[in-house]
Amino acid sequence: MNDMQVNYQVSGNPHTYDPGATEDLGEITRKIEEHLRRSHPELAGRDHLTEKIADGLLNALAGDNTSIDLGDLS
Repeated sequence: MNDMQVNYQVSGNPHTYDPGATEDLGEITRKIEEHLRRSHPELAGRDHLTEKIADGLLNALAGDNTSIDLGDLS
């Protein structure tokens, strides 16, 4: 799988993240979640992150997109 860019917002501020290339969907989901929790401590208690990331990743793959849009996470 080619590199995918993750687009998201926290408190109205846009952010991007590149988790790197991998064929393992579980690994890419884990990398994104770790990045979000590390970079945005206010998201640490959000239980919905894993589901939101998986949904965004599957939507991107279904649409053959190279970016994952997670929307506003705050």
